[in-house]
Amino acid sequence: MLRFIMQFVIILATLAAGNALSSVFHLPIPGSILGMFLLLLGLLTGVVKLRWVEGVANSHLRHMTLLFIPPVVGLLLNWGAVHIQLWKVLLVLSLSSLCILLGTGYSVELYEKRKRRRNG
Repeated sequence: MLRFIMQFVIILATLAAGNALSSVFHLPIPGSILGMFLLLLGLLTGVVKLRWVEGVANSHLRHMTLLFIPPVVGLLLNWGAVHIQLWKVLLVLSLSSLCILLGTGYSVELYEKRKRRRNG
């Protein structure tokens, strides 16, 4: 239990640091995004070990679908307004999904190339 709490504290600390950076320097990037970037930098540089945050991260990923319930309920409650702009919503969803698909594919390709080079 203490290990889980410490992992959560590390993630919250990076979130707080990101929020502080965003507020202090009046950056247009949300603090939560900066916090994720700081956590990524920590993981890449070895300052933060994967095992220090892995348990909490996996737990969050397992329960992530719960985060989609409020937006879906909001969409259903405001269907009249959404229905009028449906083609715009579908276009944005399609384009953003395509961008995510391409970005993920490129990232995996890059990762695999680096992994092959490292392993010989």
